[in-house]
Parts: sequence; structure tokens; C-alpha cells
Amino acid sequence: MNTPAVITASLASPRPRAEGTAALESLGSQAVLWGLVVAAAMVIICAVGWAIGSASSHPQAAAKAKTGILVALAGALLLGAGRGYLAWLAGGQAEAFTADPASYKAETVAPRPGVEVIDKTSDWLAAVNRYRRSTPAGGAAPDRALERLAVSCASKLAGSTGVCPGDGQYYHVKLSPAEVGTLSGPLSRDMVERHAPTLTTDLSKLTGDPRLAIVAARNTQNGTAELVFMISAGPCAAPCAPNADGDYLPGLVTHAQLGG
Repeated sequence: MNTPAVITASLASPRPRAEGTAALESLGSQAVLWGLVVAAAMVIICAVGWAIGSASSHPQAAAKAKTGILVALAGALLLGAGRGYLAWLAGGQAEAFTADPASYKAETVAPRPGVEVIDKTSDWLAAVNRYRRSTPAGGAAPDRALERLAVSCASKLAGSTGVCPGDGQYYHVKLSPAEVGTLSGPLSRDMVERHAPTLTTDLSKLTGDPRLAIVAARNTQNGTAELVFMISAGPCAAPCAPNADGDYLPGLVTHAQLGG
């Protein structure tokens, strides 16, 4: 059977080389060959000069010819040794090197977006109550359970995980990267009237203890943010959270226009 011979030949076959590598090796071989030719010519010429110098009683010429022979032999030795060293590097060391693509591959996967939560309830509550008293309407108080629900909803709207109550139970405003800077400033009355008018509505017919939450969530990848306003009729029973996204929660009265 010829199978073992075929396998042995396959294993012994040299590794294919790239076209550019073969061209460089050919140029290197030619350079070494011409270098050896020049060295051999120098040896012959210097040997003749040495003989002539010795026969004609010119010791200086003979000494220079002798030096030339030594230089030519040293050059030939270096060429041969260098050629062998390069062949050893290419055939042994270079082929034994195994690169790890993971160490230098380019990162092509887009990073997952992160979400930064910005709770504005305590910062903006005084401004909300100032606007409410001008309506006139009673002041609103913060509520930790309601704030946690607003955090969850804002995070979901910004691209992370979370749940929101049913439609009509909260306000949300999408802020562009240029508008995100408004979160570090005071709450303007124009923003309240345009985006969350219930914040200044008289809720005395529904509750004497309105609770408020204002939370933003900023997407750190694209720079946008979602600003969520929630208001409840009295304290929100903990945990103030829907069982599923979009569930109705009694007591959340955002969007209710009661007047009075």
C-alpha cells in the first residue's frame, strides 16, 4: 500500500512561502554568491601579488597582499556563516513562532451602552413647589419608593433594564446631548408647563399629600438622556413597582387634570 509513503511525503513537504518572501530570498542568495565570487577573486589577485612581491624583494607589497588574502578569507567566512544563520532563523525559529491573534486583533464589537442615573427630585422639588404655590396648589413631598420606580423606568427608556407603569401614569422627555446640560441647572417653569403640567395641578380633590419623583437616566454611549416625572396620590406603597412593564398602579396620577 502506498498510503504511508504519501503521508510521509505530505508531512515532509516544505511550508509554502509567500511570493514576496521567495523574491527576497532569491536576492539574498544572489548577493551571497557574488560576494563569494569577489572574495575568491581577491584571494587569487592577492596571492599573485604576494608571490611577485616576494620574488622582487618588495616586502611591503607582499605584506599588503597577505593582508588582502586574510581579509578576503574573513569576508567569505562571514558570508557563509551569515547565510547559515539566516537559514536557521527562517527554517527553525520563525516557523516555530505561533502568533496569538487575540493579542493584536482590532476591537470591532461596539461597547454595550451604560446608563448613568441622575435623581433630580431633591434638587428640583423646591422649584416645583414654588410653581405649585403660584397656581395655587399645595406643596408636594418626595417619596423614596416612587423615586425607585422612576429610576427603573428612566433606565429602561435610556436603553438599560427596568419597568415603567402604564401609559398616562408618567411623563418622560428625551433630551439630546446638547440638552443634557439642563440637568445640572435649575428646573425652568417652561419645562414643567411643556412636559409635565400635572406637577403644578391642584390635586386637593384627590389627595392632600401628593408625592413627587423626577429622575433622569443618561445613555453614556450616545449622550442622550430620558427625564421621567411621576406624581402619586399620597405615599407609594413599597415596593412601588408594576409586576410587568405597562401595568396599572393605583395612585399614580400623572396626566390627571383635576383643576380647582
